[in-house]
Amino acid sequence: MRSLRADLASALARAALLAACACGSVAASAQVAISAEDAASSTQAAASAAAVVAASAARSSDPRAARIESAVDKLRTDPLLSGKHVEHRLRWKGDAEPEKKKRQHVDDASWLAWFASLARFINDVSRFLLWGIVAVLVALGLVSARHVVQLRAFRRAKIASPVSHVRDLDVRPESLPDDVGAAAWALWQSGDVPAALSLLYRGALSRLIHKFDVPITASATEGECLDLARGRLETTALRYVTQVVRAWEANIYGGRTLSNAMGEALCTGFGQRLDASAPVGAEGAT
Repeated sequence: MRSLRADLASALARAALLAACACGSVAASAQVAISAEDAASSTQAAASAAAVVAASAARSSDPRAARIESAVDKLRTDPLLSGKHVEHRLRWKGDAEPEKKKRQHVDDASWLAWFASLARFINDVSRFLLWGIVAVLVALGLVSARHVVQLRAFRRAKIASPVSHVRDLDVRPESLPDDVGAAAWALWQSGDVPAALSLLYRGALSRLIHKFDVPITASATEGECLDLARGRLETTALRYVTQVVRAWEANIYGGRTLSNAMGEALCTGFGQRLDASAPVGAEGAT
């Protein structure tokens, strides 16, 4: 390779000398000395000089100019003198796997970071929700306890002091005659059936409250009084009270006329069913 470059350099030198002689414009000969080592490092300069020489040779009529121009063209097309170098290397297919794994690892790390942030958010929110639920439960417990205490106190107060009136009806024992049944029958025979039924109903309520300890309130209805009386009266006494309540409702609210036989049965049954009956003990309660 070095000898070839030296030959080429010598050929270029000779071409330059011949071109100078052909033009006749140069009086003295010039010495051109190009070393083999300088030719390797200044390939582009040699190519430019060769182009100038080829242009000068074309203007001359020397047949050597054609050969010089051909040599310059070969130099231009020589891939070894272009200053560019292409190198091919073989690579295993497995060499690209680490890069893919690295990218996959980065993607997995981003997803893991997102899930970690989501888990922290859920943890914080659930913590606040848990404390909120606990606070609500505590508040409900306190309110419920307060209501229970108030209800028990109210019930104890009611038991300690029985009501004196039930829906504007005076149920105090001192407001009733000694023999409620006889007084009611006298009113019935005189034609004042509503007054007789009112006396029977008042007497029944008074006996339920003061004798049988039925927790009747001041606003209790007829049905509520019967429901409260269940389990505290004997069967015959409860049946009699139910008959009195139904007769009271039929005449007062329904305007129905009751027979004298029913009136006599209700008035005579007051002392037999209520006054003669005893309260049911705890073992008889249902």
